[in-house]
Amino acid sequence: MSESSWKGEVTKPSGFLSILSFCAGVWLSLVSVINILTGAFAPGQKIEWLGFFSGSTLADAYSEHTSISLNSGDIVAIALSILLIFLGTKGIQSTISMDSFVQSVIQRPVKMMDASGSMSQILSNWMVVGGFGLYIIWSMIYTTWVDPGIYSVCMVMIVGGLGMEALNDASE
Repeated sequence: MSESSWKGEVTKPSGFLSILSFCAGVWLSLVSVINILTGAFAPGQKIEWLGFFSGSTLADAYSEHTSISLNSGDIVAIALSILLIFLGTKGIQSTISMDSFVQSVIQRPVKMMDASGSMSQILSNWMVVGGFGLYIIWSMIYTTWVDPGIYSVCMVMIVGGLGMEALNDASE
């Protein structure tokens, strides 16, 4: 392997990391907007992003939310979400194309009922969509968008479904 091809392989974007970056950016922007408007930590409480990300004490991670407000932590979180979305989009565009990524996201709920697919394909799609659905519904009902308990449950479902899908694709 020549040195130039080796450098090309090491520096080319990863499709998986690009999608992960894009999705994390979308999640962070959603939670940031909710945090500015209503507070995303718990009912009536706003995340203080700088304390939340730095792992400070719990008292530094949230404050009372009385009205729509924007502070420096919100600006940092929004800037980080824009950066993650931008980097993810650039990587997706250079690996699988944004059109095929969007099409796969749109087709996922359709594949949940597709009888032509294998049982593992149907189950993996149910797990992914169910994980996202559970997170959204739970967060809307309990108005706590950064609950580590629901993250752990939803992540197991989402990552398990994506893992099953990857194994199924590898066997074909």
